[in-house]
Amino acid sequence: MNWLNKIWTDLEQLFTKGTEHIQTNPQSGYLIATALLLIWLIGLIAGWKWTYARPGSWGGNFWLDLLGPATFRFWLGVIVLLAIILCLFLYFKT
Repeated sequence: MNWLNKIWTDLEQLFTKGTEHIQTNPQSGYLIATALLLIWLIGLIAGWKWTYARPGSWGGNFWLDLLGPATFRFWLGVIVLLAIILCLFLYFKT
């Protein structure tokens, strides 16, 4: 059980130091947002349905039905790419 306690304390220190780093460097939130947007963009390129299917969204379903899945994924990917560029710009300029 000693190994479990060591893992627990290591994880606790990681989250404590990570929180302190984010508090002293708030612009690192832009990198977190960029990472999440990159995962979303990879999902759009790979065609993962969860990245573009909107089961409860009237507006999203309207555009999905109007454009079709491939075109909707393309334009959503363009928007996500612009958001990634904006996050990186804000990270390097602030």
